[in-house]
Amino acid sequence: MFNDQRTEKYSSEKSIQPNGYLMVLNVENLEIVQASSNFSTIVVGGAKTIIGRTFENLFGSPIAANLKRRINKDGRILMLISGDFPLFGQRKFNCFIQTIENKIIVEMEESFDSAEPSADQTASLTDAVAVFGKAESITDLLQMIPREIKQLSGFERVMLYRLDQAMTGEIISEEVSPGMDSFLNHCFPAEDISFETCEAYCRNTVWVVSDSNYEPASIVGDGDPIDLSNCALASLSISHIEQLRKHGIGASLSISIVCNDRLWGLIVCHNRTPKPVHHWLRSYCEVVGKLISLKVSAYEDSAQRDLKEKLRRFFDGIRENPTRQALDSELLESASTILELFDGKGMALISHGKIETYPKTPENIDISKYAEWLRTSEQKSFFVEDNLREKFPLEGMIESASGVITMSFPPHHLSLHIFRPELTQTFTWASALFMSVDKGRAGKPAFETLRQTIEKHSQPWTLNQMFMAQVFFDSMKSVLSSVDNRTSAIHEI
Repeated sequence: MFNDQRTEKYSSEKSIQPNGYLMVLNVENLEIVQASSNFSTIVVGGAKTIIGRTFENLFGSPIAANLKRRINKDGRILMLISGDFPLFGQRKFNCFIQTIENKIIVEMEESFDSAEPSADQTASLTDAVAVFGKAESITDLLQMIPREIKQLSGFERVMLYRLDQAMTGEIISEEVSPGMDSFLNHCFPAEDISFETCEAYCRNTVWVVSDSNYEPASIVGDGDPIDLSNCALASLSISHIEQLRKHGIGASLSISIVCNDRLWGLIVCHNRTPKPVHHWLRSYCEVVGKLISLKVSAYEDSAQRDLKEKLRRFFDGIRENPTRQALDSELLESASTILELFDGKGMALISHGKIETYPKTPENIDISKYAEWLRTSEQKSFFVEDNLREKFPLEGMIESASGVITMSFPPHHLSLHIFRPELTQTFTWASALFMSVDKGRAGKPAFETLRQTIEKHSQPWTLNQMFMAQVFFDSMKSVLSSVDNRTSAIHEI
């Protein structure tokens, strides 16, 4: 899918992709202390001619003054440099400026008329923004993303890659051109992306390789190696580039989806041939990525608010009449809501030895024996499990209840259990090491040997569901204490 581009102290600290140029300046006097070696393609003498001179000397006082005004801004700032410069002829450059400690990094990409967006390309951005804005659900949004990004970017394959709580990734939607392999529903192990990589994708949300066959341009000059991790031109890891070449990918583009300061997923684009990705397209992708991130966050936050509101109303109703009979009755009457909160398929309530189930007792489950096992095996009062088969000793139990959220309140002779059935799931695993656009490679279909069937587990509980279950458990303890206090007060009267 993509290789972990940040785990090596690789060439991005020493080199750049050659579709642009880079110079490093001192903040105090704008003296150029480092430069990329590929300046030799446009300047006689290359980097050696530039190093030691000042930015003002190269581009003139007005442009240098403009740079000084902008270097205190946060992030990467776009600045157009044009004019008749002795060293650069009639060339114009789009420059991205950023400050790191006492250094200024100037990324320069030559600007041509053909490198500017056409009316159709700008319309594609407007259309994408409008379409995303009209999405009625997160499901609709996630399905339309690859189609709209493919239209905007012109890449041949666009995939939406989503990370789960364990950092395992899956392609959940895709748009491909004829002749390109489909990776829809392929899963990628958590090892493919490290914590450092996630941080890098959150900081810099658009990464590009315009030509996977490029020869990196080294950074030369005096001083310590400069951190280029937030630079658009930064050269990627050797292993990543090798994998792109090996599997016939000539160009790649990734757009981060960042929700609540965490990497939610990536939009990954591939092209079989090299493809220029000009500054305007990167800017458009950055805008669209932020819009998608906001939409996904809004949908997920709204869903969470709805769940929390249902939970609040449930306990508010119980607190209005804090008696044990009312509590048991409310739990049973609200069983469908409780199951919705946790995406459960069945529920059992055991109160003073009496068992009530909703919608019915899961098949092959003797709830009374399960309750006895909980009591005698000294299980925790609260636990969440997606493979109960490994713990519960009775045979025949688990086909419809391999997943369980159990909340026990021994002092009150009450327990609540939410069940999920056992599933058989087949995963098709992939990673950068096995990625190939040539289906006939080695005479085997892609990923055939990486299919894995997982049995005897339920659908895993999500982090949000486990968090809500903990809140529910704690709230139940509070309510039961109130019930006991009320009962004691009545007895005293």
